Amino acid sequence: MTKARTLPGTVALTATATLLAAPALTFTAAPASARTVRSSPQPAAPASCVLGNGGFEEPAGLQGPGNLRKDGSGWHTTAPDGLIEIWAPGNAGPAGSEVVADSGSQFAELNGTRPSALYQDIATEPRSVLVWRLAHRARSVGANEKDVIQVRIGAPGASGTVQIPLGQISGDIADGGTWGHHTGVYRVPRGQKVTRISLEAASGSPSAGGFLDSVEIACSAPGVKVKLPGTTCHCPGLPQPRHPATPPARPSHPRPSQIHPAQPQPTPAHPAQPQPAPAHPAQGRPSQNAPLDPLPDQPLPRPAH
Repeated sequence: MTKARTLPGTVALTATATLLAAPALTFTAAPASARTVRSSPQPAAPASCVLGNGGFEEPAGLQGPGNLRKDGSGWHTTAPDGLIEIWAPGNAGPAGSEVVADSGSQFAELNGTRPSALYQDIATEPRSVLVWRLAHRARSVGANEKDVIQVRIGAPGASGTVQIPLGQISGDIADGGTWGHHTGVYRVPRGQKVTRISLEAASGSPSAGGFLDSVEIACSAPGVKVKLPGTTCHCPGLPQPRHPATPPARPSHPRPSQIHPAQPQPTPAHPAQPQPAPAHPAQGRPSQNAPLDPLPDQPLPRPAH
């Protein structure tokens, strides 16, 4: 018989212990042909509402106009050759003047070698509000080759919807020889987790489009209401633009005299005779042709308390 030893302040422990038989575990190495090869780690999902290289500063260190590159981060082109045209300092031609970037030191030109668009696919939250901003400057301002661009936003693979900038009635963005700044708002529909932002030339030369710079976006939380009075966007949680929106160019309308010049009137056969003055003119009423004396400025009465 086994005796139990009791320690002070403890419960009696039995010296006899019962061993439980554990099932044996067998490790079998799989043959080389059946082994699973570990794949490389998958890239993390892109952060929501992030547009890269909006100032076209990459690749950095470029000089002069017309740098055709394929290594610009962030942007893609619909041109089959995949070339994106970047302008940098020192772009003045023999008879031209230097075009200074809107921000940074570099900017892009649409239609690098042929009519095409620049675009990015952005991770977005469905039912959020996306605010886009860009700077545009025309390279060609002639009547036959005036640079006009459009912004299209939608799901990848679709043509996208032409966006109408705030303060305009159409989606055509046209500027002269200075940078114009434009802002627009796009509501991400339900179920759309990736949104394509595309910038394309609507008119101009086939191989010389408008200049682009300072492209940026900002997104609200899903379901946030946005007020759009006029040319501004009161969007909670979204940064305000650095530049005021450029009003659309209004065509100059000729005066009516330029359309239908006044013709000389023939002299009447019987000129009007002067009417005699009335014998008793009305008292207290000024003549219809007599100027009215302006009323003196009167102080406004104070409101009664």
